[in-house]
Amino acid sequence: MKFRCERDSLVEVLTTAGRAVSSRTSTSMALGGVRIECSGNHLGVVGTDLDLTVHVSTEAIGIADGVCVAPAKLVADIVRSLEPGAVTIESEGDKIEIGAARSRFSLRTFPTDDFPSLPEPPKPDTFLPAPALAGALRQVVRAASGDDARPLLTGVLIATEGSGIRLVATDSYRLAMRDIDGSDALSDSTQILVPARALAELQKLAVLGSTAKESRATAATADGVQAGGDAPTVGLSVGDHDVTFTAGDVQVSTRLLDGSYPDYRQLIPADYPNRLHVGKDSLLDALRRVRLLVRDNTTPVRLSMRPGGVDLTVVSQEVGDASETVDADFEGSELTIAFNPTYLIDGVEAVTGDEVLLETVDATKPATVRAAEETNFRYLLMPVRVS
Repeated sequence: MKFRCERDSLVEVLTTAGRAVSSRTSTSMALGGVRIECSGNHLGVVGTDLDLTVHVSTEAIGIADGVCVAPAKLVADIVRSLEPGAVTIESEGDKIEIGAARSRFSLRTFPTDDFPSLPEPPKPDTFLPAPALAGALRQVVRAASGDDARPLLTGVLIATEGSGIRLVATDSYRLAMRDIDGSDALSDSTQILVPARALAELQKLAVLGSTAKESRATAATADGVQAGGDAPTVGLSVGDHDVTFTAGDVQVSTRLLDGSYPDYRQLIPADYPNRLHVGKDSLLDALRRVRLLVRDNTTPVRLSMRPGGVDLTVVSQEVGDASETVDADFEGSELTIAFNPTYLIDGVEAVTGDEVLLETVDATKPATVRAAEETNFRYLLMPVRVS
């Protein structure tokens, strides 16, 4: 195999495919590598840990067709370190040679037969608007659990909801829920549980990254972008045991989680008698300042809500205490409620727009953080009991 490709393009495909490569010790050394195949002027790179697989393709100047499996991180680091311009890669036997300008590297490769035999990614069955999906992933994935002892909570539920789809994630302390209207991605009864790790990798892709700022600016605009025309889209193909997302020249495939997702609807209070309407940036800045005194994950931030504002307080027995007042509009009975400050900041950050609505029942029931004018995203947060 021999081909030539621009450094920056090559770094992009190697890095993207390498994100799926297992960092854990494996019985197969080849799982620590990426499969590089040149066919004509087409270059394909694949990385996998058997649960998550990323296929990436790009154009290159093909000189000789062939395939090799090279150490993923090392090859990407070498190519990234080279001077800008054309990079030539050649493999023969159990070696791969990388050259650019006056730099030359020779590395040992893994046997291609040791790399898993993977099916070609299926063609998409339907498409989702990329801006809306980018916004939804940014808002929801953060709430999924990272604890493998509770595997179902490490996934994101994607299910039909009304005329669109809904994404839901929870780690049992907070829950994020986002609706994407006008999408027919799933049949009426279909729901899938996708590992949050795969969706986090999908977030990093260029076709989504380029629309993330637009999604953050306004959820309404993002949801108004329909698949088709010049709007970027993400293809979706759901199998019996896996799902594939296609974004540009990248396919992200992952095994679906098997099991029944918790009934999240029963957690949502039917009504909120108390509503705090506050500026997003003002609240975030105050939360970040008082959180400086938090030294563990058990110290809460207390919010004392009253007409005209909210008082934030953190009391740390080892460090000291901090307090700050933020102007706000409040409707309801005066209330003091406490939250994990990191979880609360996550929820406020996920809200689009300049205004945040914090809805509460009392100091013991879940509160909701959402945009003041939009209802397509809700972030439920369990209070922390304090004396």
